[in-house]
Amino acid sequence: MKIENPTRHKLQEAEYFLTMMKRTLEDDNVFYYNLSAFLSAARSITYYMQKQYKHQNGFDEWYCPKWIKMEADPELKYLNKARVEALKTVPVQTGATRLKTFTADVIIGEKGTPEAEQVKEVESKPSAQSSPKTVRRFFPEFEDMDVIEFGKKQLAKLTKIVEECEKCFL
Repeated sequence: MKIENPTRHKLQEAEYFLTMMKRTLEDDNVFYYNLSAFLSAARSITYYMQKQYKHQNGFDEWYCPKWIKMEADPELKYLNKARVEALKTVPVQTGATRLKTFTADVIIGEKGTPEAEQVKEVESKPSAQSSPKTVRRFFPEFEDMDVIEFGKKQLAKLTKIVEECEKCFL
């Protein structure tokens, strides 16, 4: 299979894994597999861009200020740090917000019903509880931002650079 635009293809790969992260939010292992793949694909976008366009006249002069801006961006810098961590040392740590719901039957005793009968009725209906539901994941360095939102934000930045590059050099 020949890929016409490797940089765009890598961007689409990162988008795919971000979508898979959304779908697998509640499964810790599968979520982390998709997170690791997303980090790798997202970080590789600019590597692909450099390889694809390095021989284009003016690319280095165009790319250098972009690279400097990306290096100064704390979120993009973290994206790279997380990728290195995921690929070379340990799975990337994330926190999770989980909801657990409880249900219970409530008995309202009628006037004149002995308390002993009310207690027996309540005890015969145990409360039910659900498994915790993961509703949010976050990086410890960016606790106020959901991992999915963080990923979308970084992809938006990278997409903008890819689009500018294609406009100039494709």
